[in-house]
Amino acid sequence: MMTSFDSAMPTVVVADDEAALTGEVADYIQRYGMRAIEVNNFGDLVAVLQQQKVDAILLDQRFGTVDTLVMLPQLRSMTDVPILMHTGNREEMDRVLGLEQGADDFLLKPVSGRELVARLRAHLRRPSARQAAGPSFTPAAPVAAAPPPARTGWRVVQAERRVYRPDGTPLRLTTAEFDTLSALAQTPGETRTRDELTRLVFRRDWRPGDRAVDNAILHLRQKLQDDLGEACIVTVRQMGYVFSGFPPA
Repeated sequence: MMTSFDSAMPTVVVADDEAALTGEVADYIQRYGMRAIEVNNFGDLVAVLQQQKVDAILLDQRFGTVDTLVMLPQLRSMTDVPILMHTGNREEMDRVLGLEQGADDFLLKPVSGRELVARLRAHLRRPSARQAAGPSFTPAAPVAAAPPPARTGWRVVQAERRVYRPDGTPLRLTTAEFDTLSALAQTPGETRTRDELTRLVFRRDWRPGDRAVDNAILHLRQKLQDDLGEACIVTVRQMGYVFSGFPPA
């Protein structure tokens, strides 16, 4: 349904894969003088940010298969508006990581409409660095899909079963570590469940108490942290793991 809005209204992107919840939140904040743009997948969120000016983003952490914590640097390269993470995850480490990666606030589900509006208004009152410098938004040409991933100097060579750093030196990995990283690197930013990784890496079904994948991830983090940082592989509680991707060259 198309609605007429005052151009002076702040525009908030409500990004959640649950369409009913997105619509409910959008309807609520529109009663309090904000314009809402609803998006239900990460690609549409990127397209909105490329095509028009927005004033804030309410972003679901578990956005379909995408853990948006690891996508915050990409979003921050596109906009400096307030990003409020909407999450059911109560892990302190994830909140710390999110704030360090570019989030401005965390709202634990379920959040009341009044608190949501109050938080949005508080952030909207604070001018961003871009706003302080004056308007600089120029709409990008319409796009059909999210941009291709940036080129990276890292190489995963399946034929050799090796991973090479940008300077050409190999990363020393066991067979299980290589297969785990290879599986994660195929879908950066998306959750790979323990069951998926167990089948791909160890060729068996995952069983409760099976720590093989967790141990491979632990050792991978130790070997990658000097090059990619401790948060290069993020734990999605009770589900699996997300690889943030190799940095651009």
